[in-house]
Amino acid sequence: MSSWLFIFGRTHDLSLSELEAFADKPVTRLTPDVARGEGFLPEDNPAEFLRALGGTVKIAREKGRIQKLAARELLPYLEGLGEQLTFGISVYGSTATPDTETLRQMKEALLEGGIRARYVLPHDGNVLTSVVITKQHIRELVIVAGGDGFIVGETTAVQDFQEWNERDYGRPYADPKAGMLPPKVARMAVNLAKQSKVESHLPANATHQALQAGKSKVLLDPFCGMGTILGEAFLAGWQVIGSDQSEEVIGKAKKNIEWLVGLTRPRPVIKFFVSDATHVAQHIANESVDAIVTEPFMGPASGGNGNVKNIMKGLEKLYIGCLRDWHHILKPGGKVVIALPEYAVGGRIYFVKNVIDRCEIIGYTVTLGPLSYSRPQAIVKRKFFVLTKK
Repeated sequence: MSSWLFIFGRTHDLSLSELEAFADKPVTRLTPDVARGEGFLPEDNPAEFLRALGGTVKIAREKGRIQKLAARELLPYLEGLGEQLTFGISVYGSTATPDTETLRQMKEALLEGGIRARYVLPHDGNVLTSVVITKQHIRELVIVAGGDGFIVGETTAVQDFQEWNERDYGRPYADPKAGMLPPKVARMAVNLAKQSKVESHLPANATHQALQAGKSKVLLDPFCGMGTILGEAFLAGWQVIGSDQSEEVIGKAKKNIEWLVGLTRPRPVIKFFVSDATHVAQHIANESVDAIVTEPFMGPASGGNGNVKNIMKGLEKLYIGCLRDWHHILKPGGKVVIALPEYAVGGRIYFVKNVIDRCEIIGYTVTLGPLSYSRPQAIVKRKFFVLTKK
C-alpha cells in the first residue's frame, strides 16, 4: 500500500480539513502545508483525485527517507528515468535546501550515467510552483523534514492551474465588489459538506449521468450570488439548487453555470428561485436537502465606517434567522457549511459570536471550525464552520 504526500496551497487548515472530509480517512500532518495519507488514493490515477480538490496543489508518492540533503543520498531517487531529464527539488518544513553545488553534482552524475540532465531552482524560497513544474515538465522530488532526517517523495500529480484560472477569470459575470469566493475556495467548502464517497469520486465524464440517474445528493446555496459554489458543487457530483433575493443576480448565476459546465458537459438542469435567505423553506420541501453551502451577505466591504457593532448585530440577526429557516429543509444529519465574517477595524476584531453560541439552541452541532480564509489586506475575513443538524 503506497503512502502519499499532499501539499497544500496558501489556506493550510482549510485544505487539510477538505482533504480529510473528501477522503473520509484521517491523514497525518507533517508540516503546516504537507500531510501524509495511505489507502484511499487510486494508485493508477492520482491526478483525478487531485482534480476534485481545491486546496491541494501537489500529490507525491512517498519513496523513502534520507538523513541529509546531499547529492549521494538524493541521486538514487532520480535514476532510471530515461535518457533526458529536467529535475527540481522542493523542501517543506525546513529552511535547509539543496544548494546549487549539490544540484550540479547530481546533474554531472546523471550525465556520467548517460542521462542528459538539467535542474531548475525555485524562483522564491524552497518550493517549485505548479506553474513552473507544468510548463518546464519537471520531475520533482518533494522533501519533507521529519524526525532526524527527511521524507522523499516524487510528485505524481500537479494541480491544473490553467483550468482553475479559467474558472475564476473566464466566466461571463463576476462581482469583485461583493468579494465572492474564488472557485478553489468554493470547491473546498463544497467538499467539507462530505458528499458520499461513491458519488464524490465519480470521474469527470460520469457526473452528468449520475445526476440524470438521480444518484446525487442535494446541495443548496441560498445566497448563490454569481453561482460559484453551485458550479463547483455541480462539477463535484451534487444536484444543486440556488436562490438569491435578486432576480438579476439569479440570471447571471445561470449564465455562469451554463458557461462553466458547457466547457465539458451537457447543459445542466438546475433549480433556481428568487427568495430572501430567511424564507427558503417556503420553496423547498421539509427534510429534502442534504447540505447547505454558502457565503452569506457579509456587510459592507469597507468595514462599516465606524458602525461595526451595529453591522455585526444586524448580521447575527440575519444568520440566526437563516439557520432557523434552513433547519426545516435539511435532512437529519444534514450539514451547513457557512463562511462567517470577521472584521478587523481600528485595531480590533469583531465577529458574529452569537451565531455560534446559539447553534445548539436552534438545533445544530458545530462539528468543524473556525477555518480561516482571507484575501491579502482584507478588512472582512471569513471563518468557515460546519454545522450538523441534530
